[in-house]
Amino acid sequence: MKRLSPAQAVGLVIAVSTVVRLILASAIGLGVDESYVASVARTFSLSYFDHPPLHFWLIWLTTHLTGSENPLILRLPFILLFAGTTGLMFFLGKRLFGDWAGAYAAILLNLSAVFSLSTGSWLLPDGPLMFCLLAAALTLVQLSFPAFQKANSAGWLLAGGWLGLGLLSKYHALFLVFGYFLFLITSKPHRSLLLTAGPYLAVFTAFLFFLPVLIWNYQHDWASFLFQGSRGIGHGFYPARLLTNILGQAVWVLPWIWLPLIYALAKALAAGPANNSRFSGQNGRWFLGCLALGPILLFSLASLWGAQGLFHWHAPGYLFAFPLLGEIVAKALNHHYSRWVQRWLKCSAIALLFMLLILGTQAAGGWMNSAFPTVVSAGDPTLEALDWRSIVPLLAEKKLLDSPGTFVVAGHWIDAGKLDYALGGNLPVLCLNQAPHHFAYLHNPADFKGQDALIIGRKQVMDEAAPYLPYFDSVSLLGTLPVQRHGRTEMELALFYARNFKGYYPLPYGLQVK
Repeated sequence: MKRLSPAQAVGLVIAVSTVVRLILASAIGLGVDESYVASVARTFSLSYFDHPPLHFWLIWLTTHLTGSENPLILRLPFILLFAGTTGLMFFLGKRLFGDWAGAYAAILLNLSAVFSLSTGSWLLPDGPLMFCLLAAALTLVQLSFPAFQKANSAGWLLAGGWLGLGLLSKYHALFLVFGYFLFLITSKPHRSLLLTAGPYLAVFTAFLFFLPVLIWNYQHDWASFLFQGSRGIGHGFYPARLLTNILGQAVWVLPWIWLPLIYALAKALAAGPANNSRFSGQNGRWFLGCLALGPILLFSLASLWGAQGLFHWHAPGYLFAFPLLGEIVAKALNHHYSRWVQRWLKCSAIALLFMLLILGTQAAGGWMNSAFPTVVSAGDPTLEALDWRSIVPLLAEKKLLDSPGTFVVAGHWIDAGKLDYALGGNLPVLCLNQAPHHFAYLHNPADFKGQDALIIGRKQVMDEAAPYLPYFDSVSLLGTLPVQRHGRTEMELALFYARNFKGYYPLPYGLQVK
């Protein structure tokens, strides 16, 4: 790797990884969250139930500019954003610890599954979030350390703008505020910045950016805040869940990357701040440690009291540990054990590419179903990336798409997203259950009173009409619809025909039909 300059090495990584992501994006259908987001994003809104609006807006804009909902087209802005994220990681590590530290931070970021795969290309809020967090952190480094200091109002406005865009991506961006203030409070040479207007100007600027989310939530009884807040409610004391959560983090990051990241972060935090200089390597490490600590610590401990948690929620914390690991790797390659570090890097790259090859080809073609049927029979996670578009011609053959006033009902927000994306928005989709997510805000059920509906859902969880009988005059089973991949049926959907919708169903989140 050292035959190239640091910048050239990062450029090569960006080019190669971008090509790999483009290939995967063109070969694999949208996952459950992606299908949901793509369908919901057709309706522009100030914000949305699940998350702030930035990634929804990106998809809405992409669709309107291109006229396409092809997975590659929709994913392209997110792939390009991660190319930018890799570049920002390089510059952040370079500013704090030197050129090669930044280069290895950027390389390692692309060798971690949760960043390289999901953040790097999927239609999720994490892509814009990571880009904005690194841009904000890089701006704060320029403002906080004399070696790069450009302490002026424009700089603080820029930091606040990036923070605001981060908050428009995902609520996790709030951890950057807490992390930076923790750094200022604990680092004696930087404490005086709290007596200047700069940090508060940045926070106020971010608040202005965040106003669309506040306005939408005010108009909708604070539904998004209540939903996300409820996921952190504890139910007891569960040490086993904490262990499971930590293991899940390791799997998502990849264990051989996760362990060195934890070591680098623990080392930086254990050393503490340097109180004898406004800028030193240790203060740079402490700065990153403060930014990384919040998400990792909070979401890990939340699982201890039984709160709902997903393994990728910690990713914004791990993001800031990569420059710390990049510095350690750069130094290690100059010592006698550099050969072992080089092997680790090469093996990490080969392992990730092998995993992507296996999962990507299985998701695209399902080859393991015939090659290793006993393995796949236990559960095929790539089915979640299977588009349901194969059912549309079958519905057309049955002449179920041509009846005026017909709409579609799903029993779960995941199925609603899959159906709505497959149908291309040509029929309205209602999610008839107590957790419809943003589908609750797309249509007023009263508008469909007296109309007939197609009720469609996964056969294994939707095998009877009883749950839907109170909302229609009659519900009858029409049969099943096969969801196919390369001509092979991978799952079956149950299909019901429901007559004369009564115009209501029990709405969640305290909503009322007006």
